[in-house]
Amino acid sequence: MDDKGLVDPTPASNLYPVINTPPVVTFDNTSLIPDTTFPVATFKWNGFDPDGSESIRYYWWSLNDTLNFRRIPGNINLMTLTKDSGLVVNSNNRFFLKAQDNAGAFSPVIKMPPDSSNWYVKNNSGKILLIRDIDQNNLQVAVPYFENAFDTLKYDILDIKSRNGALIPKIINPMFIETLKLYKYVLWTSGSGSVATSANLDLAQQTIPFYMQSGGKVFFTAGFPSTSILGQGSVINFAPVDSITFCTIPFVLNSDNNLNVVNSGYPVIGPSTATQFVRGIKSSSNVPVVYSFYKPSGCFDTIKVAIKDVVTNPRIIYMTMPVFNLNNNPSNSKALFRKIFIDEFGY
Repeated sequence: MDDKGLVDPTPASNLYPVINTPPVVTFDNTSLIPDTTFPVATFKWNGFDPDGSESIRYYWWSLNDTLNFRRIPGNINLMTLTKDSGLVVNSNNRFFLKAQDNAGAFSPVIKMPPDSSNWYVKNNSGKILLIRDIDQNNLQVAVPYFENAFDTLKYDILDIKSRNGALIPKIINPMFIETLKLYKYVLWTSGSGSVATSANLDLAQQTIPFYMQSGGKVFFTAGFPSTSILGQGSVINFAPVDSITFCTIPFVLNSDNNLNVVNSGYPVIGPSTATQFVRGIKSSSNVPVVYSFYKPSGCFDTIKVAIKDVVTNPRIIYMTMPVFNLNNNPSNSKALFRKIFIDEFGY
């Protein structure tokens, strides 16, 4: 148009092709799924679009096929799936994901596990989860102990020690925590306080408080690490432990005395297998003591080895010795579990 308002009937023009580059989505390094899980699976991913990540409009996900994708907003990059989401229990599963940008272009489909394999989803079948944080050398004692002690109480097992912890999810929060929440009660068990046998206390601290806040109840039985421990919260943030004894009983032998029953109603139990590096609990005077122990070696005083947080309806019972080494009377081992899970926790 010129200054007189006249329009050129045959104006010059140039055509420029506009090419939209599709987005790309990759799984986060922390999202590798264990080869076996209970029906909780968390996935995290990263989306990229050359026009800006805000150009990703949707993510589309599917389980076990690429025919039935479901859409979620593009600002989400983490999701947790359960049976309600479509996980198939007692079966192999696979997760598929793709991104879509504002122009409608899709990324290539990615899958988890990333190779041609699947991961197996076990159904949760009881009220109790046994977290087996036990080294290989102690399994020959621990496995028959729990089979006997649980008796008719039904329980599932999650082994977090074997294969260098291969069954521990990479995404602890929420996947591991939500796995615990599948159960009303958790028994977390490990060995003594040596480097090879001690419990994964880092994992316990990251997860047990959230589980207990949701109403879960815990029996935790493991030795303290043989290294120095400061006070409440430095290792134990889920039990009323102020600190631990500076002294250590080097060995509790199967010929040593039974534990002292402090809380009436608990059965007499005693050592059946030698336990190294036994340390006691220091707690406030109002914290109920369940068992104490005395041996004139290392510690020359009676030490607390089991406590609970409150007198009635406790949420946690904490023992500083591996309970599977306290089986000199198998009938009383059954009675101990009935006391804890039925009488105390309300199974």
